[in-house]
Amino acid sequence: MMFEGFPEQALVFYEGLRADNTKAYWTDHKAVYDSCVKAPMEALLARLEPEFGSGKLFRPYRDVRFSKVI
Repeated sequence: MMFEGFPEQALVFYEGLRADNTKAYWTDHKAVYDSCVKAPMEALLARLEPEFGSGKLFRPYRDVRFSKVI
């Protein structure tokens, strides 16, 4: 797959995720994520790999990297 940019549905997906960052939202919209966010991002990473090395794609829901440790 060749990188051709991100469709507008990717932005709509992230706006919805910002409003409802739950597993339920993620499950209901996973197909949109796979086709409009993940696939284009993997194509972009593949295109940039020769120059910058391999990249990683992290899950966009329930991100706890910046949460306080209890």
